Amino acid sequence: MPIPKISSIKAGAYALGKYIDQPALVHKLYDVMPGVLTGLAAGYGTYDTFKAPKGERKNRAVKNFSVLGFTVASALLATRGLSIKGKTLFEGIIELPEKDADGLKEVLGKNISDSAKKLVKKVENDEILSLKQVKSLINEFKAVDEKLVSKVIPDPESEAPFADLLKLSWLGLIPVLGGIAGGVAGDKLTHENWKKKFPDKVKEGTYQYLNNIALCNVGAGLGALVMNAFKVKSKAARFCAMMAGVLGVGLLAGNAIANFVAKNAINPLFDKTERKGHKSFRDMFKNLNSERHPEVLDVSLHLDDVASVGFVAGLKWIGPILPMLYSVSAYRAGIGYRNGKNTNQVA
Repeated sequence: MPIPKISSIKAGAYALGKYIDQPALVHKLYDVMPGVLTGLAAGYGTYDTFKAPKGERKNRAVKNFSVLGFTVASALLATRGLSIKGKTLFEGIIELPEKDADGLKEVLGKNISDSAKKLVKKVENDEILSLKQVKSLINEFKAVDEKLVSKVIPDPESEAPFADLLKLSWLGLIPVLGGIAGGVAGDKLTHENWKKKFPDKVKEGTYQYLNNIALCNVGAGLGALVMNAFKVKSKAARFCAMMAGVLGVGLLAGNAIANFVAKNAINPLFDKTERKGHKSFRDMFKNLNSERHPEVLDVSLHLDDVASVGFVAGLKWIGPILPMLYSVSAYRAGIGYRNGKNTNQVA
């Protein structure tokens, strides 16, 4: 089997990128996300409930319903905002793209084939083109004007990347706080000692937010700053620089920083024995992984950083799926997940 040429691979990737970034398709993703996210949460909650011993299933079901319910609700609220009776109480963090009405009219005024005009009119009517149809438009516009493609399906762009990183940090924080609130509610509903379990939820929430969300955004921001300093405009180079920042700050340093905060800032708030005396600088770094060490799922959660960088780069289709990516961190915060020796949370 012959190896595809690099040019054909790039052309295929370009067509796929245009296909999934259609404004109509992004709006469709946005519309179906509540159902998808709720369905996935219900599926996992059911699985986790029946995985528990029979005598514990009722309480596990209540806890899962509470944590996952708060997680899904907070993730969707952060993304979409909240309106009651037509009055917007607060705006959602994610903005949806709009079609370029003037650009579409300009394309329809060009000397293009009838079949191409039909496809452009479909876009004008908020219909979604198939990948084959997108490829057809790209191929035809090569002979007329390649820039016409961007009039039909706008190119990804971000006018304020640092503002977008701040948005992502807020978007990640809100579900984590929602998960913790759901965990506390679940403990109360099952008559558990919520105060005893609350510190683990705060520590896991801190771990998830710093390690898997905020510090990765800081790393991406540093990568963007370096590219700005050297006036690099290449999107590929900027993407690679931001991912390098994510890996350097988030993946490599995130675990240590999150555990350092948990040990030296959060533990003393809840444990009187931790408040006595001043620790030496060496003790502050000692046994950082005693309560929480990184594992495979933590590393895999950094896949959402690729999506985050893509969002900052202006890929609009990523916005609607971000709540789904951040919900895993929120759930783990809600159950107070700990994988070390010193933990009160079993679920």
